[in-house]
Amino acid sequence: MTTPDTQETKQSLRKSLQETRRKTQLGSFDVEQLTKRGLFELAKTTGDVAIYMSLPEEPPTQDLITAVSQLGRNVWLPRINGDDLLWVKNPTNFEVGPYGIKEPLGEALLAKDLTALGAIVLPALAVDVNGTRLGKGKGFYDRVLVELDEKVKRIVLLFDLEFILEIPRESHDQPIHTIATPYRSIHFTKPD
Repeated sequence: MTTPDTQETKQSLRKSLQETRRKTQLGSFDVEQLTKRGLFELAKTTGDVAIYMSLPEEPPTQDLITAVSQLGRNVWLPRINGDDLLWVKNPTNFEVGPYGIKEPLGEALLAKDLTALGAIVLPALAVDVNGTRLGKGKGFYDRVLVELDEKVKRIVLLFDLEFILEIPRESHDQPIHTIATPYRSIHFTKPD
């Protein structure tokens, strides 16, 4: 159940984490290590991969998207459509969407229709020790996760300081399986 205190705590936590992110400067070594760690986790899966398009202050995904594509796996990238995310397979054309995020053009599907998906790489501001993910508060990815097969591996890219002790959990919050940072992977649960 969502309470005003829970919402207030999450908003305060988001504000603090976003401020820290704006001050964080990733070196090329960190970007390279984060990409390698993400690839290492994705190598444990089969099938297509869904990946978010990162903003400048987020853990970068462009190198990961390129590397996954070069391995011959299909990559699905999201675009916003109202309250939903639609997914485009191996896009080549993009435009800037409503939140300043680069979005793919072309034929798109809802997450429930991504039947060959083996993994999804999710954005987050933080993840706690129970695998609770804190997003930016719009709920896009929680709605996506509800639509996906439970066997799809859920991976979050983070900076090390964003693995925290506790995030207030609400009924709509969907757990994740793995965190990948430039220096480590942390596993919570795994799909059967």
